[in-house]
Amino acid sequence: MNRFIGFLFHGEILEKTNWEIQLFAPIRSFKDGITFFKFKVNWDRYISEHTPAFQIELTIFNLYNHIWVYENNFDEELDD
Repeated sequence: MNRFIGFLFHGEILEKTNWEIQLFAPIRSFKDGITFFKFKVNWDRYISEHTPAFQIELTIFNLYNHIWVYENNFDEELDD
């Protein structure tokens, strides 16, 4: 299988609110199996490094897609 990871896009909405989109990322080859359809919606309200967050994941025929909007609460002072 090739190393194509799909199309990746990301950016910032507000000062600490970010978004990421990954489209058409192959999760495995068809000879290993097929994921026909998988759908997940997650709303995480816990406050941590990349939460609160809202995420949608969709996999169709081994192609993974996700949209993620999260608040970046990473504190560099605590990382030392």
